[in-house]
Amino acid sequence: MGVSMVYCGILISVMVVFKVSRSQDECKGSTCRDCIRFASDCAWCSQKSFNGTRCQKKNNLKVICQVDQIQFPNSLSSPIEQVNVRDGNSKENPIQVTPQKVAMKLRLRDTYSNNKITMYFRAANNFPVDLYFLFDNSKSMQPYITDLAQLAGNIGKSIGNISSNYTFGYGVFQDKVVLPFTDTTPAKLLNPCANEICSPPFEFQHILSMTKNLTQFTHVVNTTKISGNLDHPEGSLDAIMQAITCKEDIGWRNGSRKLLILATNDRFHLAGDGRLAGIVAPNDGACHLDSEKKYSKELTQDYPSISQIRETVIKNEVHIVFAVKDQREIFKELEKLVPNSVVESLADSKDSSQSMEKIIERKYREMVSKVEMKHNNIPGVTVSIKATSDICDAKGTNVCKAKQLIGETISFEVDISISDCSTKARTLTIFPESMRQDSLTVIIEALCDCDCEVKNNTWETASDLCNGGNGSLVCGLCECNQNYFGQNCECTSTNLDSGQTQCNRAGENSTKVCSGVGECECGKCICKDGYSGTFCECNDQACGLFQRQVCGGVRGQCDCGECKCAKGYTGSTCQCSVYNDTCKSPTTGQVCSDQGICECDTCVCKKGYTGKYCENCFLCGDNICDNNQYRQCAQCHFDKKTTCDEDCPSVEIVDSLKSYQVSSPCSIKQEDGCFLSFYVISSETNVTIIVQKTKTCSEPVDILPIVAAVVGGVVAIGLLLLLLWKILTSIFDKIEYARFQEDLKQCKWAKQENPVYKGATTTYKNPMMDSTEPLDGK
Repeated sequence: MGVSMVYCGILISVMVVFKVSRSQDECKGSTCRDCIRFASDCAWCSQKSFNGTRCQKKNNLKVICQVDQIQFPNSLSSPIEQVNVRDGNSKENPIQVTPQKVAMKLRLRDTYSNNKITMYFRAANNFPVDLYFLFDNSKSMQPYITDLAQLAGNIGKSIGNISSNYTFGYGVFQDKVVLPFTDTTPAKLLNPCANEICSPPFEFQHILSMTKNLTQFTHVVNTTKISGNLDHPEGSLDAIMQAITCKEDIGWRNGSRKLLILATNDRFHLAGDGRLAGIVAPNDGACHLDSEKKYSKELTQDYPSISQIRETVIKNEVHIVFAVKDQREIFKELEKLVPNSVVESLADSKDSSQSMEKIIERKYREMVSKVEMKHNNIPGVTVSIKATSDICDAKGTNVCKAKQLIGETISFEVDISISDCSTKARTLTIFPESMRQDSLTVIIEALCDCDCEVKNNTWETASDLCNGGNGSLVCGLCECNQNYFGQNCECTSTNLDSGQTQCNRAGENSTKVCSGVGECECGKCICKDGYSGTFCECNDQACGLFQRQVCGGVRGQCDCGECKCAKGYTGSTCQCSVYNDTCKSPTTGQVCSDQGICECDTCVCKKGYTGKYCENCFLCGDNICDNNQYRQCAQCHFDKKTTCDEDCPSVEIVDSLKSYQVSSPCSIKQEDGCFLSFYVISSETNVTIIVQKTKTCSEPVDILPIVAAVVGGVVAIGLLLLLLWKILTSIFDKIEYARFQEDLKQCKWAKQENPVYKGATTTYKNPMMDSTEPLDGK
């Protein structure tokens, strides 16, 4: 079953490929509109009195149709707005993409160069840059806040090397002011710190809007008071959501590169954690800042989900740097889910490579070292974008990455094709990722109609070719007036129905008009493709196939089920050539090597000859030994049978073939293993078989020495293995005995009295004698 399925799959694949290849080689269509929609290289001949097929490849029509009568709409594009790229300054915004607007008219599935656009991108100098610093306001982050104030000037200088048009903003965050996230006792709500005065707890507060005044930025950062909370995770995601969506309060500029730097030393709360405090309403992803620029919905809305953060980042084209001291692993996972984000280690100020200044400069250079072109998706429109500049590390994709892109012009080839004939213009937008304000707008219209079909001076009204003026000649075809029908408007509504009976085959009761494969027009059958005849009774595809083509393709045509062969061909499917060229030997040039006749391009060889050109002689040389008749005759006479075949040639039995000086006689193996030897002498008129009367046998092999050698070898190997085992065992025993002797020397025997042993001397004490009294009684 599996084999059958594989076979069917292969067969279907071959049929599909065959069908596709045929459709690519042909053009079909009964009207100009249908023709040019069939394929992008199909054209229509609108010439009068044209007898050929009007819908063909353009190159084919150039030979048989007047060039000015060929309808072949060309895809074309024309720029509408094209301003050169430029850097930004105080008066003008930068332009990074050109052209800005293009109009295109495309044919269906057009694959030619007319459907391509070349767009250019150049990362501009002095491009607006907005940096927003969002810091964790806990006690442990105070040293990094201090470093930020001290490094503000250096950060501005680093960014200034790339763009002088930059601004800074600043905000801090903590966590929701509710148990179990924050201690809500009255004293802790006033001062959450134990040994110093801190600011009251909050979740997010925007402190400084975007500004270029570094002195003001440094002062605000230096005067920031720390705060505190209970649990370790912070409200980082709430802070990010507010910092991005509150555009007017933060001061994000339209058309700028937006960079948000979040600095923290702990993990973040996720959507759903708010339920611990009874907060069940989901985050709405909107800006909610009160008059003090604090997050006002912290106690009524849950933390945002990562998918909400992702959507917000993409929508507002913001890049994020997660500068973290700890918990790098969890932020690395967040980096995978949030586009345009990167995780950096927040080290002590002693480590200059990981200072805030270096982190920001590294991220910004990364932002301007890669450009990725994207586009909106439109049904029926296919877009391919490929970078073609040599500066790109890898060409041929929609991404160009290089060490330095600022000031470099990058070219992209945009290939656009359409697959449907929508009457409405479609708008395609192509833009660099995270810089949607710089874009190319393409207005796409479909070219699905011919110019000759539009009613204008090309129409020949009341044309004589349309049955004396019963219609107008449009694109070479008759467009009939009302109540007239037919190819040349020869039918009227009055005789249309009356001619139906004339389209049925005479003498048959069938009610099928035109045999069911045609239409009756004015008493005449107009047959479908593949059928012919007065009543469409002939199936022009019912003839036999040769080389997978009906009647051999160019060799003949199918005429009502019978192949009519072209000149030089014959046969039921025109499979045979009347010439003998295919039967001529390429070495001798002879037809079938003069040893056969050529029938239908194939050699029919004489008896004893084989091969494509009858070049092999079966009865000549070594091949004569394979002749079954000669072998049977030789065996029969060798066995001295009296009933040998009458057709056997002359057979002679001789003592030996050596006298005939035969180098390799023919042989037949006998039942006892010996061979019968014979030799065939052939001439043009006679064949003689010479048979040796004695069989040829090989000398018997002496089995005894072989058996003795095998047995002796097995015994010798066994003894050798036994000896090897004995040697290894002895060595192992000696090692173990030596180890045992060494252990005996190191033993220390315990010296204790036997608890069962009793000595020979027993001592008793008289209780009446007091040791304090003298023995003499004094």
